[in-house]
Amino acid sequence: METVAFATVARNGIIAIPEEYRTLFPETVHVVVHIEPIARQEGASAQFRAVRISTKGFKLNREEANERQGLL
Repeated sequence: METVAFATVARNGIIAIPEEYRTLFPETVHVVVHIEPIARQEGASAQFRAVRISTKGFKLNREEANERQGLL
């Protein structure tokens, strides 16, 4: 059994074999796929997207908020 390694992008579930390797493969191959993790954002922007809350007509002061949380 011969082993080759190459990087490619799967499109619609299809993995394209590069031209230089196509003649090496007869009809049946054994495929092992190593999936690279997608780069993730760091910090608050990774956790939160834009959230809009209307506070029009909302009246609450710090003391009332702390009383509701049991902090005073």
